[in-house]
Amino acid sequence: MSLKDKAMLVGLTIKAWVARKYDQAISLEISEMHAKTNDAGRFNKHLLPGKAESYEAVLKKGRELRAFYYENTLPWSKEGHRILPAANYQDFADGVRRFKREYEILVQDFLREYPMLKEEAKVLLNGMYREADYPSMEDMVGKFGLELEVLPLPDADDFRVMIADNEVDGIRKEIHDRMAKEFDAANRDLWMRLRVAVGNMVGRLSDPNGIFRDSLVDNLRDIIDLVPKLNVTGDAKLTEITENCAKALAVHEPQTLRDNIVVRSQVAAQAKEIAQIMDAFM
Repeated sequence: MSLKDKAMLVGLTIKAWVARKYDQAISLEISEMHAKTNDAGRFNKHLLPGKAESYEAVLKKGRELRAFYYENTLPWSKEGHRILPAANYQDFADGVRRFKREYEILVQDFLREYPMLKEEAKVLLNGMYREADYPSMEDMVGKFGLELEVLPLPDADDFRVMIADNEVDGIRKEIHDRMAKEFDAANRDLWMRLRVAVGNMVGRLSDPNGIFRDSLVDNLRDIIDLVPKLNVTGDAKLTEITENCAKALAVHEPQTLRDNIVVRSQVAAQAKEIAQIMDAFM
């Protein structure tokens, strides 16, 4: 199968109302009081009370979704889209649907509190309060949303246009070269994720008295699970090293590594050896 049959491009857009507003009048007033020029600074006021927990929960969920999006995809170009291997599509789609449901519930929680939060802001902002800074309830609904765009990978062989054959061949070569470059970058990204996790184990476990969290092992296990789904180029060496990590490094529970100094030392040595092998291929 060609790469275009094994992967697709996905783009994620997260919309959320920004509860900040530039206040030109206050900025001018402060500049006149403390500076020699009228453009010495900009004053941005908070439109909601400091503890607007329902609003912050929406933003937090958006950040969690974006982290999930980056974790389960690979880099592609500078336009914002990323590579989603077909092998990881179902897990990715299920995860996005879950996040979308949770996001929409949190948005509804915020919308229910929005009128009350406005009243609190009116008191806190006092003379800086401007009704025009606040969208109506109907408009506020449209300020939030999640959009996922799925596109096919470019296919140089499908490029057809009425220009000279030599020009077409040149454009096809450019598309092929760009795809090769993008997939090389995606492959390096996957290697680097695993290398960082292995390096963390070397650093934390080499010190017999060092303290580490369970996430040291859990993070490595998560990456080990992801590599087969994201290894769209079929990199055999990456597959081999991932399997070695699973057998040698991720097999022990965090508490075992804390309690058993012998096992801890062995795993640290194995992690160091794997890291050195990885460095030779990166």
